[in-house]
Amino acid sequence: MATINREIKHSLGLDGAKSVVGGLVKKIEDNYGSLISDIKWNDDKTAADVKGKGFSGNFALTADTVKINIELGFLTSPFKGKIEEEIDKQVADLK
Repeated sequence: MATINREIKHSLGLDGAKSVVGGLVKKIEDNYGSLISDIKWNDDKTAADVKGKGFSGNFALTADTVKINIELGFLTSPFKGKIEEEIDKQVADLK
């Protein structure tokens, strides 16, 4: 199985990061909703576990960092590079 790990530094503060990441999650759900089966947020919306077709992962927000960890399944592993490109493109607003 392939793993994708990203740690993105930002200067948005926690509330700003929550806003940007919330918008990003909404955009991903709109564009790729058929691939996502479940997103479970913690109470203060600073972390979530995500499951979908061929992957599982989590992300966490702090006042200066967003951490993304994704485990790709056997069938999605060949698309690791493409998925990494899309993640990097989507989180560009955090930098």
